[in-house]
Amino acid sequence: MTRTLLCSTLAILLLSGCSDGRPAVYPTTGRLLYDGKPMPLGASVTFLPTGSGGVATSGQVDQEGNLTITTFENESGLVAGEYRVIVYQVIEKEPEHKDQDGEIRAAPTDTFMAVDEDQRIPKVFSDRAKSPLTVTITEGSNDLGTIDLKTVPQS
Repeated sequence: MTRTLLCSTLAILLLSGCSDGRPAVYPTTGRLLYDGKPMPLGASVTFLPTGSGGVATSGQVDQEGNLTITTFENESGLVAGEYRVIVYQVIEKEPEHKDQDGEIRAAPTDTFMAVDEDQRIPKVFSDRAKSPLTVTITEGSNDLGTIDLKTVPQS
């Protein structure tokens, strides 16, 4: 009896897998540009669910415009659902300077505007309530394609 119970319990555990109760994350790729070019210092991106499904997630846009999105620590991608996309452009940079040993390092207390006015995205894209960017993530791989913020109609 004990052996049967032990085998049954083990079989149930093996069949149920090691699920932690979190929804599945689906690979998501894409590029984010402004006026056909990558943002000079990159950007950070937040994906906010707009309906049922989805999990609030953040990511980065590198200096080539490629999106890197991570959900649940190291799981790359997004949970299926509809999202409003919020873009925070980096416009300040720490200047580089040579220290006493000749190494070039950033001066952590000094920043300057490193992005010209004509390269700055409109503020509507960083507005959590008004950003016109929306995406729908479905089961399987998702390619958001290239999103050029200059061509996105603004609310």
